[in-house]
Amino acid sequence: MADSSALAEKRQELSAKAAKWSDADKLSTGEGGRRDMSQKPLLELLGVQNAEEAKSACDSLCVEIQGLMSDIDDMTVKEQRSLVANVQDALKKPIRNVGLPTNLANAPRTFGQAVVESKSFMEGVREKRHPSRADIDFEVKTILETGAGWQPRTGNGDRLVDKVIRPVQLLDRIPSDTTDLFEIPFMEETTRTQAAAETAEKGSYAEDAFAFTRRTSAVRKIGSQIPVTDEQLQDVGSMRSLLDNRLTFGLRARLDQQILVGDGTPPNIQGVFTVSGIQTQAKGADSAANAIFKAMTLVRITGRAVPDMIVMHGTDWQNIRLAQNAQGDYQFGPPTTVGADTMWGLPVVQSEALTVSNAVVGAWSTYSQLLYKKGVEVQTGFINTQFILGELTIRADLRAAFVIYRGAAFAKITGL
Repeated sequence: MADSSALAEKRQELSAKAAKWSDADKLSTGEGGRRDMSQKPLLELLGVQNAEEAKSACDSLCVEIQGLMSDIDDMTVKEQRSLVANVQDALKKPIRNVGLPTNLANAPRTFGQAVVESKSFMEGVREKRHPSRADIDFEVKTILETGAGWQPRTGNGDRLVDKVIRPVQLLDRIPSDTTDLFEIPFMEETTRTQAAAETAEKGSYAEDAFAFTRRTSAVRKIGSQIPVTDEQLQDVGSMRSLLDNRLTFGLRARLDQQILVGDGTPPNIQGVFTVSGIQTQAKGADSAANAIFKAMTLVRITGRAVPDMIVMHGTDWQNIRLAQNAQGDYQFGPPTTVGADTMWGLPVVQSEALTVSNAVVGAWSTYSQLLYKKGVEVQTGFINTQFILGELTIRADLRAAFVIYRGAAFAKITGL
């Protein structure tokens, strides 16, 4: 059946928007497979000025594509129903008795006659379709119903509802780069005695003392794999991209957790919360807000660094945000206040990688860095007897190092 002009236009519009979204997806992929929405070709394609507008444009494009797909499905079903109704009307018309003997004009049709005389069969013959389909209406004594007959095809719909899982919350807020080393070396000044002082004429100069220690942060690997049958990959068109997406997300989510709470025992990454030299501020009898401000002071005075971000569990931020004074006023502003989550002038990032009652404040942009040896890579292969069983394994991995250059530039808050 040829599509109507309206349906054809919808399909053309969907094709154009899907192609645009595909081009935008390719242009937003930077080195190492990392997402970069600020690239100039992407901004020109979307007709926007910056990365935030580009992300918004891509989200809007996805919504438009989903809407077009839904419209096309509805229009297709409507046209199919119209076609079925026309065929049913045609079958209700009496068969012409031209050429039949008078005594056979009212005789019941044979099965073969019903097939040859059906409208759908003749249309197939004229259009040279093989095999041709025949829609006939015969009275049967046993009703063929859903309970005892062929189950109708229902499909799985167009929407996949993700399982509830912690999203990537911190990864994109850490300064990152690439490296070709297997470990990241840096020199730490471990002794610094500044003895400069006023000196009398012919007096001895005071002696300074400096010592430097080589430190390293090893590149670690995070990986996962899933076996899948040939049939799943062949029969479900989106299965390969779905699995690639899930494996990629899993790696990023694990890395997101490791850079916060990894214990540093190989092959674990050394996370900020457990790094050597990190300072600790217990809440004690203080309010949560006061305890966090004291931790910021530790970073400034003891760590000699400027704090730029606070990370805490969502439940702890909820308790802080809903705090009220004796008059019932919200201490962090009324519910109508619009804006980013901030505290003492610093952005608050909620991460459930931390346990409840714990938070970290620090100079993230100055004294931490995420370095990728290899971005997310997805490969396929066979394990053991998979080749003869019609299976294969899809695996994904990345290699990265997380460097904390100064532990004292961070402070953890406990007991919130």
